[in-house]
Amino acid sequence: MKYSILIVLIINTFLYSKTNIVVSILPQKTFVEKIGGDKVNVTSMVRPGSDPHTYEPKPSQMTALTKADIYFPIGIEFEESWLDKFKEQNKKMQFIQMTTGINYLKMAKHSHHDKHEGQDSSVPFEWAGLFNLKKGSYIWSFSKVNSKYADEKMKMLILSTKENNSEGIESIEEKAIAIFKEEKVISKKDLNLLTPSKNLYDITFDEQKEITKVTINIAKDGNYVFFTEHMPFEFEKDEHFFKDLSNNDIEPLASEPDTGHAHHHNNESKDPHVWTSPTNVKIIAKNIYTTLSNLDPKNKEYFKKNYLKFLQEISNTDMKIREILIDLDSNSKFMVFHPSWAYFANDYSLIQMVIEVEGKDPKPKALKEIISKAKKENIRVIFAQEEFSDKSAKVIASQLNIKVLKETPLAANWSENLIKMANAIANNK
Repeated sequence: MKYSILIVLIINTFLYSKTNIVVSILPQKTFVEKIGGDKVNVTSMVRPGSDPHTYEPKPSQMTALTKADIYFPIGIEFEESWLDKFKEQNKKMQFIQMTTGINYLKMAKHSHHDKHEGQDSSVPFEWAGLFNLKKGSYIWSFSKVNSKYADEKMKMLILSTKENNSEGIESIEEKAIAIFKEEKVISKKDLNLLTPSKNLYDITFDEQKEITKVTINIAKDGNYVFFTEHMPFEFEKDEHFFKDLSNNDIEPLASEPDTGHAHHHNNESKDPHVWTSPTNVKIIAKNIYTTLSNLDPKNKEYFKKNYLKFLQEISNTDMKIREILIDLDSNSKFMVFHPSWAYFANDYSLIQMVIEVEGKDPKPKALKEIISKAKKENIRVIFAQEEFSDKSAKVIASQLNIKVLKETPLAANWSENLIKMANAIANNK
């Protein structure tokens, strides 16, 4: 009798066992559950209200990983720090991309420092970095990436400052602009010495070498700002771009735009917020269906039924949004703090205007420009995000006498959330 009961329990366990899946954010959990139904257990890592860029999993979540069969990454920043640790936690867990087949957009940036995407022509440099340097010599390296330099040559200006923070950059920015505009450059080639002065250097890269190195001589201790025509990481391959003669990395105290995590530059321009587009969610759904069917073929028809039902829900969501936005002109603009809605905007011929600068609140000068542009574009509402500061959004809103609305692309109720966003844009233009 006991033996028979044991056999029944084993059979039931096999028949009703579920696939354990871990995802990064709540919308992913919704998508997997729509197709997997009661055949899956899904755990989401980033909890509601948490910043998905810096989130640290809880011990209970790390424990859940030990039982997982699949992890579906989505490309958000916290994964860069944690996916390798997750692999160590469960070496049998499969990592499967649910975004295969999606055409990624570049991550939107505020235009103040972006020369190639609408930068104010009065700013002739892309990057400024402030360093505290001791008297001595340093090496700035320019590496070929994918067998070529990002450009044939690059202008660089070095100025001293009394400040040791971002204010030190802002205090001499106008001076730097004036020097760049004078275009009185001194040409420098491989290993020629640069010294801090009002001179603007034009560094030519040696095409015969994989790395062009320039020695920079610092005559006395102090704070120095380097203004460069291109972003430093465009020339950074295997080694950090700035080192002392002992080969120690030299990091900036501050930079504009902030490149604190820009060393992940291969992914830097890829916008991960693909799930804000119904078109992309259809691709995601297909990838989930294929994955679950391959892993659990006995339930393939069950997954297919759920998949087709979910496709209809996505189509209904898309049609509803188009009805809501039907009276808006093509390329109508809406303002956001964090650039999370590019794919949504792309689907519905809208344009998102971004407040933040490299993940941070804009400085006063940039904020002034944003307010001026918002007035010109007749922006009637600003969308802040629950996971990020709304300080700048409130400043702009108070200047324009408009509303700040809290919206998040990370909500579990994916369809309702996009419809709510569409209503907010349509009713406040």
